[in-house]
Amino acid sequence: MTRPLPRIAHSRVATCLAAMAFCLLGASQAWATCPASIPIIDQLSCSASLTSSVDHSQASQLGGPCASSECYSCGEPWANQEQLAPEAVYTFQCQRDGNALLNITDLPCDVDIYVLDSSCDPFAGCVSGSTAPDEDDQVEFQCTAGQTYYVVLEAYGTAHLDISSNPCTDTGDASGTVFSPDYTLEFDLALSAGCSEDCDNGVDDDLDNIIDCSDPDCGSDPVCCDLDDDSWFGPQCGGPDCDDNDASRHPGAPEGDGSGAGDGVDNDCDGTIDEGTDDFDDDGDGYTEAENDCNDANESVSPGATEVPGNGIDDDCDGSVDEAEGDDDDSGDDDDSGDDDDS
Repeated sequence: MTRPLPRIAHSRVATCLAAMAFCLLGASQAWATCPASIPIIDQLSCSASLTSSVDHSQASQLGGPCASSECYSCGEPWANQEQLAPEAVYTFQCQRDGNALLNITDLPCDVDIYVLDSSCDPFAGCVSGSTAPDEDDQVEFQCTAGQTYYVVLEAYGTAHLDISSNPCTDTGDASGTVFSPDYTLEFDLALSAGCSEDCDNGVDDDLDNIIDCSDPDCGSDPVCCDLDDDSWFGPQCGGPDCDDNDASRHPGAPEGDGSGAGDGVDNDCDGTIDEGTDDFDDDGDGYTEAENDCNDANESVSPGATEVPGNGIDDDCDGSVDEAEGDDDDSGDDDDSGDDDDS
């Protein structure tokens, strides 16, 4: 934006008066966070690009006269100038220390960009800003992990028509009809502050509501991804997960369908299907529990086994224990006592 020539430095009296004005008038604006009356359009992710506009019919929500310490204090090259234009406000939370980069492009007229700290105070809490008249503008600043920041796009060209470098009017000068300027805002912490998606930690690191390898940012991530989020890497990463697209299949997973029956799938990735279920011949005797093997841990016990009398086991799984193969007792008189009494 075009600004008036820098003002002559205040005298000590003016400085004292300004300080008094801040104490008397500005202190009420030194809020801890943005007031609830100020709408926050969105929470920015660590890598975002969005298109929106500033409503020219709205009053300024954050700006005001510099004499009462209400103006935006950090816009370069024109800092500490009265700002009375409407704004669009965003917020984000810095996850890691580092440089953050804000680009604003596709501007049809004079729009400025500011970053405020968690106080949301444009005078006392302005971190960085740019009032350059270019159609593409940029702000870079150091963000601190855990801190909340507010990003403000101020449509200077809608309220300062006589001094704006590019008024937001249909004629491009102070005589035209004012319109609401649109813009494209690109917010990038991923490249400069390391706030990219960690593709295998189960956390939405870049705050774009997409977690781990579902995030397109992970398409070129050199870190191996647990695609099904079951805490096991697949063969593409040298891991033992035999199906990294199915969270129910991984080492240690239970075999079968959960009811005791087999499901025909190697769920625990050990190369054997349905072991331990009713449909698997665990003892190798040719019979499964589903086929009435009454002890599938003992290969000598099965429906095809021969009953062994006297061992106390139902060897042939017919429900009877130690039944005889045939009855040898003919109940006849086989008296071998040697009694030759023929009397």
